Amino acid sequence: MMVSMPADPAPDESTTLVGWLRALPDEAIIRLFLLRPDLATPPPPDFDVLAARLEIRVSVARALERLDTNACEVLEALTILPSPVPLAELTAFCGHAEVVGVVRRLRELGLLWGDDGALRVVGMAVDLVGARPLGLGRPVRECLSVYRHTQLARVAGALGLIPAATDPTESGGGFTVRADLVDAIADLFADPARVRGWLDGCSERAHQLLRRLAAGPALGTTAEAGRLLTVATARSPVEELLARGLLVGIDDDTVELPREVGLAVRGDEPAGRLHPHPPELTGAAVGASAADAAAALAADTVVRWITMLLDAWGTTPVTPLRTGGLSVRDLRATAKLLDTDERTAAFVVELAAAAGLVDATAGVDVQYVPTAAYDRWGTDLVAARWAVLVEGWLRSPSAAWLVGERDERGRQIAAMSLEVRRSSVPDLRAQVLRALAAAPAGVAPTGESLRALLTWRAPRRAGTLLAGMIDGTVAEAELLGLTGRGAPSTVGRLLAAQLDEESADPARVVGLPSRPAGGDAALCARLADALTPLLPEPVEELLLQADLTAVAPGPLVPRVAAQLARMADVESSGAATVYRFSEESLRRGFDSGLVAEDIHAALDRLGRTGVPQGLTYLIDDTARRHGRLRAGPASSYLRCDDTALLAEVVASRRTQALGLRRIAPTIVISSLPTGELLAGLRAAGYAPVAEAPDGRVVLSRPAAHRTPARPRQAPVDVADGRLAQARDVLRLVRRGDDSAQAMRAAGGVTGAEIGLTRSAPLILVMLQGAVRDRRRVLLGYVDQQGTPSDRIVRPTAVDGGWLTAWDELSAGPRRFALHRVTGVADIDEVFGGGGAAAPADWTTAAPDAADPP
Repeated sequence: MMVSMPADPAPDESTTLVGWLRALPDEAIIRLFLLRPDLATPPPPDFDVLAARLEIRVSVARALERLDTNACEVLEALTILPSPVPLAELTAFCGHAEVVGVVRRLRELGLLWGDDGALRVVGMAVDLVGARPLGLGRPVRECLSVYRHTQLARVAGALGLIPAATDPTESGGGFTVRADLVDAIADLFADPARVRGWLDGCSERAHQLLRRLAAGPALGTTAEAGRLLTVATARSPVEELLARGLLVGIDDDTVELPREVGLAVRGDEPAGRLHPHPPELTGAAVGASAADAAAALAADTVVRWITMLLDAWGTTPVTPLRTGGLSVRDLRATAKLLDTDERTAAFVVELAAAAGLVDATAGVDVQYVPTAAYDRWGTDLVAARWAVLVEGWLRSPSAAWLVGERDERGRQIAAMSLEVRRSSVPDLRAQVLRALAAAPAGVAPTGESLRALLTWRAPRRAGTLLAGMIDGTVAEAELLGLTGRGAPSTVGRLLAAQLDEESADPARVVGLPSRPAGGDAALCARLADALTPLLPEPVEELLLQADLTAVAPGPLVPRVAAQLARMADVESSGAATVYRFSEESLRRGFDSGLVAEDIHAALDRLGRTGVPQGLTYLIDDTARRHGRLRAGPASSYLRCDDTALLAEVVASRRTQALGLRRIAPTIVISSLPTGELLAGLRAAGYAPVAEAPDGRVVLSRPAAHRTPARPRQAPVDVADGRLAQARDVLRLVRRGDDSAQAMRAAGGVTGAEIGLTRSAPLILVMLQGAVRDRRRVLLGYVDQQGTPSDRIVRPTAVDGGWLTAWDELSAGPRRFALHRVTGVADIDEVFGGGGAAAPADWTTAAPDAADPP
């Protein structure tokens, strides 16, 4: 439907959100798209649509979540002051000099628009801030909306608006319409001097109550809220204030201090107590050197845990649950392997997955095995391996602290399952790390002060920043060495500085990029360089002792550590690792292809104090016995040139279960497979080796299972890509806006011709704006029978998929289903503000005649 009117002068575009957006420089709009990417997806066709998107509830709510307490308080102050607000007036109202930077930030986020002489808040931000900003109550007009005519007359009499009536049920003071009486009372409260004069007549006890409510919140609970009172009959401060009209009973047991009264009570500090600066972190002094030492030990430990875990899973892959994730039994086995608790074991498993070192195999029989990236990772030094783990953890959506908890269906959350993934975790983790780094050097902040700082930085996300998330991230930072004994370490501060740089970059501010299989090389290099001075120098020597142990006085270089692992077992680890040589460990080395000469040569080269005689004898004796017995398939057989030894094996009671049968002086056969025969002989104390059909010795190495690392998006081009995308969207918007303006100019449309808006998001935004501004709209609607119609309505509420409005055609309230609204047009500017007004006392709306209630 189109309505033509005589052309009026074009309005000043600087006073409209669309005009302000159109006049912004390209850099400002690009930054807006980077800070709020939902505005550019899909690209808006013109600035009218972009302005409407700035009013969408979900988008505004996300933008508000990124404000700190100072910015939220300044925004609340803007909603209190009459719009538009000069910057100087806003600064004077808040009473501190931190306002200018906040206003700039709010403009960048599209929550505030206009120049410094006329600042305006987007309507949806006003709605989301709430009706009681800065602890003040609602305006007196809204507070009195629940009063009956007799109660209003009593208040008007107490304020001197009408003569005091002996019977309030019969006196209206000449005001026959309830709305007129509310307006008259509100006009009296609009004069601050008159309100201060009323306050001067209150008792001291009433003043104490006023000061307490004015400090916020403005609501109080009392049993006297619903009583009809006069000043003469008041017996308490609450009754006195209710009788004077300075308190309003909004229900039977709740009172509210109107905003005008609260501002008068606050006096020279109308904004109340604000919080322009973040709270300081407090805690115990640890010392920077002690923190770095503890962090270095933790870094070395977590690398060793990952190595132990993936070596074990590479030899014996783990089968996941049918629903995905690690079973409780496998998690307990992992905890036993690492000699730690299950919560830490779950973190280690998730850390390995986050770094791309372990993954599930493809196909039907899925198993968790190390990836091909693990082999490359294992050849690096400790600092480089640790850096890959930290970088993967930083970008990972895994919330390992949830493992073992119950989900909403009561099922236990398993490690490596989808229930552990939370998309908001990387951003929240970064916030916690940056908050930790705010602590003074060598100070371990307390949990209470850390939560207070995080709440100040993101008050509207305080519900998301749960204690479990904060405690879990702090515990993981300690395990990784980003903190030492609770205090931020050198590497932890370096990582926090990196996060600060990313948060300052508008192309990255919307979130951390996804992690490639090999990690962010630049960040890993920086982290490794920072950790290297904190770790002891890698060594290539051992202290060989007479008790068949070897002590590594520091971290071994990867090549030596891998060589030693083939012939000895780790007995204890820490700053110095202790290895133990045994017949079993040496036999493992011989099975893998080593010979006695190789082991002697390696120990002679590594041993700082020489090789003890007992170890030399053990090596030679194990080598002499190793391979004297040979097993082969037949199903299996034993062959030995020493007939006496072969006779001993057959006659031994420990080998009777093997079913040995001698078929020649030097050959014995068995019905068992070769592997079981070898295991049984070794359990009986013998040292056989496997033999191939051609007589060669079969080398026995553990099977190393691997799966290809999944290719993942590299983050290096993410920032540039977002910036280029924002520029492209801006070009489309400007081009489309120019075309729309040209079409309107060609048709002679200058605001005098109006049409229905058909876009669903724009319809919702226009209806919400009409509710806020109490203006009429032309509503296109289709009933249940599919019959279209146009109606002039005055919207009063949009909630739950329904529009509640005063229908001027039927002169009554109606409810319209939002999904049946086909278009909306704002007609007050065209037809003026006339039309039937909704009664001020109607509280319910009937459903539209064509719709069910």
